[in-house]
Amino acid sequence: MTMTAGTVTVASDGTASGGDLARALYDADVATMTLPDLPVVGSTAAPYTAARPATQDDVDLAQAGRLRALQEAARRANAYASALVTYLKANARARVTSESLGRTPSPNDPNTGIQPPVSPVDIPLV
Repeated sequence: MTMTAGTVTVASDGTASGGDLARALYDADVATMTLPDLPVVGSTAAPYTAARPATQDDVDLAQAGRLRALQEAARRANAYASALVTYLKANARARVTSESLGRTPSPNDPNTGIQPPVSPVDIPLV
């Protein structure tokens, strides 16, 4: 399995699409956001009043703000995913000390078990 950063994008209706690490980071980021309910035209619920009910401009402004917040979350997720995958591909290692990475016997006899490495082996995780 290849380690990939992936990407996530947010459409104009606020729908996110994408995959891999970027999507996971985006979903985690959005889950921490507190996005207020969008106003409804004519609403007098706070911060609106009977003297100043919500207008279509208010709804449009709130939707645009929400979209910007989601698009910024996607931008951050893409940047972090790319940086993390690049770093991990360059630096991540696994230390193997058992038969999971061993030497085949010589001569290669199917009845002889795999021998563990003589000393621990560091292998890249790419």
